[in-house]
Amino acid sequence: MKICHIVNTLSGGGAENHLLDLCKLQTADDINVSIIVLGPDLKNFKSLENEFKKLGINIYRLQLPRLFNPVSIYNFFRILNQTNFKTVHSHQPRSDVMVYVYRLFRRNKFRWIVSIHGKYDTYLEKNKFLDYIKKTSMPLLRFVWSKCDYIICISEEVKSWLVQPKSFKNVKVINYWLNDVNLNQINSYDGVLKVGFLGRINQNKGIEDLLKVLTTTKNLEFELFIGGVGDENYISQLKKKFNTEQKQNIKFLGYIDNKISFFKELNLFVFPSYSEGLGLVLLESMGSSTITLARNEPPMNSIINTNVGYLFDDSDGLKKEILNISFAYQNDLNIINQKLKKQYELLKTNYNSGVLYKEILKVYEH
Repeated sequence: MKICHIVNTLSGGGAENHLLDLCKLQTADDINVSIIVLGPDLKNFKSLENEFKKLGINIYRLQLPRLFNPVSIYNFFRILNQTNFKTVHSHQPRSDVMVYVYRLFRRNKFRWIVSIHGKYDTYLEKNKFLDYIKKTSMPLLRFVWSKCDYIICISEEVKSWLVQPKSFKNVKVINYWLNDVNLNQINSYDGVLKVGFLGRINQNKGIEDLLKVLTTTKNLEFELFIGGVGDENYISQLKKKFNTEQKQNIKFLGYIDNKISFFKELNLFVFPSYSEGLGLVLLESMGSSTITLARNEPPMNSIINTNVGYLFDDSDGLKKEILNISFAYQNDLNIINQKLKKQYELLKTNYNSGVLYKEILKVYEH
């Protein structure tokens, strides 16, 4: 089987890390894998290019603007014309559009799979122009997706978002998975609750809610470790807005390369995002044996429940649960241990790479 993945960049985001895990399993199955990358990797992110190269994957990189660029389109057409891929698997909207444009003008017979990694028009960037573009481009994207052979959604929430305005044929939900799931001892607690957030730093992620609650809750000793990158102006606004006497307890760490070390330092991981496709970092936190607290919104509440973690509805609920978790660390570690065991069992059952990878192979062979 010859497969070509199409992706915008090889930056170390959730979709790209999932693609790396998929390629590891495919190359281990002796599948011939290539990747076309539409443009340069993002600044402040770790590039995964060397990780892909270690797998022996042939990478074609178009080093020019990713979309509506004549040179990029020409090179994209040339690569697909010269190869004989049986399956083309695109992973992001720009990639999906490029494959659609190619199929308009060429008759190469390959199976086209689209993976939808999120609810693309629901992510707020606090940029009116970008938010407007996202909203207005969705009818075009849904039209493009209607022309592919099969759609993979990373969660039931994404599938529901996709099919509401229009029915699509051949849509399957296949969650992200974790290769490594560990049940470790409780991370050390010294009376100071070490809280972490990891992800793209923007308005959609709810980071302002977390900062407000932590900086206004009395009698709470905490340290907050914020991992991830975002618009520099927005991050600067956050630092100014929450410039309190507790500022020394809030650390902006930038891009996190070693997630295992990051989670190992935490007593609590908070994921206050308003909208997600799945939230891979939520699974990664659980897989590292870290207590997790997430907003009570789909799909987060399809992963987290009161047995395996904590959920909150609003700022008052967020404050209440943080205080409950702090109390448990000080007075009843059995509560923490039971949550961690349930997290481990859930991940091993529902987010098993062996099972979910076979589901993707079935899509390829459908």
